[in-house]
Amino acid sequence: MNNKNEIKFLKKGRSYYAILLSCFVVFVIAIYMLISGFNSLITKHDEKLSQEICTLLSEKMGTSLLFMTDSAHNVATVLSEQNFNFPDEIYKKLESYNSGEIVGLGFIDETGKIYHSEADAKDFEKKNLAEVAKQANPVSISEPYRSSRLGQPVITLFTEFNYAGSHKGYICLTYMFRTLQDIATTQSLNNDIEIWLMNAKSANIIQCVGRDIHASGSWANAYLKMGNINPEDKDKFNNWYDKMHDGDSNASVSYKIGETKYSQVYSKIDSMPGWFVVVRIPSNALSETMGVFRNNVIIFIIIFLMIVAVIISVMYVSWKREKRILEQLSINDALTGVLNRRAFEISIENMIFQSKGGVVIFFDLDFFKQINDGYGHDAGDKLLVTFSTLLRDSFENNGIVSRFGGDEFVVLTDESSKDKVNEIMERLRKEVNEITIDSENADTKDANISFSAGLAVYPKDAKDVSELLKCADQALYEIKEAGRNGYRWYEG
Repeated sequence: MNNKNEIKFLKKGRSYYAILLSCFVVFVIAIYMLISGFNSLITKHDEKLSQEICTLLSEKMGTSLLFMTDSAHNVATVLSEQNFNFPDEIYKKLESYNSGEIVGLGFIDETGKIYHSEADAKDFEKKNLAEVAKQANPVSISEPYRSSRLGQPVITLFTEFNYAGSHKGYICLTYMFRTLQDIATTQSLNNDIEIWLMNAKSANIIQCVGRDIHASGSWANAYLKMGNINPEDKDKFNNWYDKMHDGDSNASVSYKIGETKYSQVYSKIDSMPGWFVVVRIPSNALSETMGVFRNNVIIFIIIFLMIVAVIISVMYVSWKREKRILEQLSINDALTGVLNRRAFEISIENMIFQSKGGVVIFFDLDFFKQINDGYGHDAGDKLLVTFSTLLRDSFENNGIVSRFGGDEFVVLTDESSKDKVNEIMERLRKEVNEITIDSENADTKDANISFSAGLAVYPKDAKDVSELLKCADQALYEIKEAGRNGYRWYEG
């Protein structure tokens, strides 16, 4: 019985070719915009350049937020296959999810109770993020805030998730804000150019790029930072800020600080309501960069194309990693690599639907708890991996192996010969009896390993999944009562 043929999952995701095509289109457009920008540097006012840079950054940040949103959808899709009944189960599953991009995972149930680390839960309460979660339709995004656990600015995405029938909760994915900040860093044209992220309501800003590299990531207030604007230009700055506060998509302003003239432009980040990208360019920086771009534009384009190729390769590696994680979460047990319980249930239902005969075998490692307690969980995990490998080797050509949980394993085989199954079971029993666990404690003896197993036949013993599993479980109970280290067929 071939696992890939018998178990099929519909995975919502984009193919590698679709990603390549999307990247190609996005970066062709980006190259076109950059080339247009180079020409504008020679013929147009510096405010135009500021506007184009600002728009490009807001789009790229929106794209990055969209990728985070897709990740939230993917996590919710994977978890929806699990049929959870309680929020604790959801949070426990989230704790096992690993990703280099995500720095925090949690869950908020329909009552507003937060299932998260203690520090993150306090941040959620302090920032009232449960109310942000309720705005998810199907995803909502928090404003940047400083994580008390990480000591760095972060943002949190919330996505709706239904569990236990009609109950609605919210999965919480936290990312480092530097993920967005670094986008601005890569776009800096000159050390004199400053790029901020600014909140329209509070006028607070986060510096992404500037002359002082040590100030990157620092928080400030725009009015305090602009306090030294020449008096005759302060009204212009106030009008510029009023447009941002009123929700205008973009606006520009020119002002002087001393003898230096600045052009400053903002652009709305659609995916992060209330936040704007702000670019400030001094006039002397513009004139210097024009000469560089005029003489080296061809070299720059070649380098940019090389960067695009690297970015596409990195995206592909990231996509492959995410796909592998999703597949593992969907059908495989994380420790042993065999099928998980949900995948096994689909497989056995498929067998019965096709009216195929088969044998279900319940396995239970004898005295596994004593192994864990006496020799450590590492030894227990190693034993589970070894045992699952023996199971797969024994039933490789005519069965599938699943881990139900703990030390419980279930095998579904289409082997029709009872004598052949007995032969496999005897050989497996001897192989398992040969396993020993060496003790590092002189007072503890080396452990010998055995298993107990119960077997039931479809459709002879039962004609539906629930009854068939009960029959195998009954046979397992009987062999345990008889002394373990063996197997027994159901004789009901």
